[in-house]
Amino acid sequence: MNRTRLCLWLSLVAVACSKVGADPVAPPAPPVYTIQAGFADEAPETRSRLDFEETQARVLWTRGDAFKMLAYSLEDGKLHGKTYTTQDDGVTQATFTSSSSSVLSGRYFVCGYPSSVFTKAGGHDTADDSFIMITPVPTRQQAVPGGLAEGLNRAVAWSDKPDADLKFHNMLSIVRFRLDGGIVPDVTSVVFDAGTTVAGKASSYRANGMPTIDFSHNWTAEDYPRSSTIALDGSFDAGTDYCLALVPATLPAGFNMYFCNAQGDTLYKHSSKPMTLGRSRIVDLGTICLGDSWKSEKPDVIEYVHQTKGKRKNVVAVLADGFTAAEQDKFELLAKSGVDYLFSVEPYKSYKEYFTVYLFRVPSNESGAGVLNGDVPVVDNAFGSRWSTGAYSDMTADDDKIVAFLKTHCPEVVSGELTYQDVPTLLLINDFRYGGICHIYRSGWTYAQVPYQYEGGSISWSFPKYQAVNERNDSEGSRLTTDAERDEMGRHVGNWRNTLLHEFGGHGYGRLTDEYWSETTKYTEPGALPGHSYTVPYALNVSGYYDSVPWQSDLLDHLDEWTDLNPDYGRIGIWHGAQTSLYYRWRSEKTSCMIDNRPYFSTWQRILIVRRIMEKAGETFDMDDFIAKDVTVDPIRPVVPATASAEERSRILLKTRSQALLVPEMPMLPPPVEHLEEDF
Repeated sequence: MNRTRLCLWLSLVAVACSKVGADPVAPPAPPVYTIQAGFADEAPETRSRLDFEETQARVLWTRGDAFKMLAYSLEDGKLHGKTYTTQDDGVTQATFTSSSSSVLSGRYFVCGYPSSVFTKAGGHDTADDSFIMITPVPTRQQAVPGGLAEGLNRAVAWSDKPDADLKFHNMLSIVRFRLDGGIVPDVTSVVFDAGTTVAGKASSYRANGMPTIDFSHNWTAEDYPRSSTIALDGSFDAGTDYCLALVPATLPAGFNMYFCNAQGDTLYKHSSKPMTLGRSRIVDLGTICLGDSWKSEKPDVIEYVHQTKGKRKNVVAVLADGFTAAEQDKFELLAKSGVDYLFSVEPYKSYKEYFTVYLFRVPSNESGAGVLNGDVPVVDNAFGSRWSTGAYSDMTADDDKIVAFLKTHCPEVVSGELTYQDVPTLLLINDFRYGGICHIYRSGWTYAQVPYQYEGGSISWSFPKYQAVNERNDSEGSRLTTDAERDEMGRHVGNWRNTLLHEFGGHGYGRLTDEYWSETTKYTEPGALPGHSYTVPYALNVSGYYDSVPWQSDLLDHLDEWTDLNPDYGRIGIWHGAQTSLYYRWRSEKTSCMIDNRPYFSTWQRILIVRRIMEKAGETFDMDDFIAKDVTVDPIRPVVPATASAEERSRILLKTRSQALLVPEMPMLPPPVEHLEEDF
């Protein structure tokens, strides 16, 4: 896939940054304490002004600048703070005064500039006799010709007494660029995509005597969620310097930038050159040539399902992997077939109007997927899908490439309406081998890998051969599943589209876990499921405790009412065996898509999926509305009329058994890969 290259030159020039362009403010109240403050006398090559009139320049304070001093009181053990403000302007060493009458006392003092953004994170002291502060770095910043917007710079100073002269150190890195081309006056936003987290609620502290800012602590981030992109909003002029501030980072794979206008057009640029964004440094990208047209190279995208309901876009992305340019029509045909099947199954069928589904025709240089055990050479496909022959539990892809693709090609992600975490992704793989897996991140993003296994040929999956004798514990061991029990649930014959339903419809979108089990996998005691506490909960369809299942209050406590509405709800209960284990994991119905990939989700699974749909579409889940729309039919269960004779019943059940025996029975698909990372 060809990419437009950036017209840029890279010059690493260090900087000690200062806020510029502040308006004069009224004089403060009479001072109580006075402190002299300047910027640290670091190596000359790390000094530069943001107006760029000199390559080695002074760092200037601006009238109205203020910093906050924080300290733990030696008397009451509590945190106290004071704000200091300066009326000096254009000087390297300014006088700051405070109108507070309180007296700060403590073992050490931490000062943060600007004063409004530093807050203490309780209970975290560092080895350098300091404490950790929470320092938000905005993901949207205002474009200012020649510098940074007011208050964007972050700087800290430390002292062992409250009246010592201070030397501030800059915390962030600066990216500088200029634009050229006829479309520059139309640009309203420039987005820098680092591919790793560079903005959001961060930690700042002192380490080895130097300032540090990073994302090593998992702060709650309602106001400043972590992001790998920073948008610079405003109007732009050709040939003018613009800057954005971000947390220092290393970008081994380069970066992406995209440029947007008010009409929603986007121009994409990419640089594969590795880059280091150092603290207190300017990385100068030089002049970026945008040209005179908003035309941009990007892969074909088809909006196959158009959303008509919901207050918020609910987007699904289907990406081609291992399909060459000549095979894109094949991808489109298969993708449409798979999506059609997904929306033929409840509850997706009844809630299709709440979805937007994009099909991305992404060409690979070679067909197929790679083989990890070396049977064939590595395949040069678009997203690196690969797995071992005969294993398939190690299926993986290059998630960085998938995320980068979504950020630069998924319309709602590019526009900023959604983040990539909001877009569950399906990789449809041009490979005939058996497999299928889903990667689930605690932040909410998922991607499922589904190969065109056996080139569309039939596959059967079986209900587990053993089950626990005691539904509550393992005290009575296990027993064989009887033929009558298998007949009751039916034998499922499907194909690769059922893999898609299980891996993407169940795991990827619904965030359900597996409900099958093996006689050789046995938890030995009850226990909480970690996924229940994920940022976006996962595996709520399974319980680790018999006495407190997640579906108790909604279903079991009202089971008589549910059954009066529809006898099919009588399937609801607490059944032993789930999440690959024969013991100490419980599910809500005997069988479902999360066991043998059949086109049927259990009642509790349907509720969880619909709640997910409503949440992503910005709507409120209503149980009465759910019941009114709910369809309980399981098409795999044999339909035996109540009036059927014993002979007729036997004939119907024998037919379903025979159909299953005609196709290969495959093992259950591997459990999802659970990733603890919040971001890339």
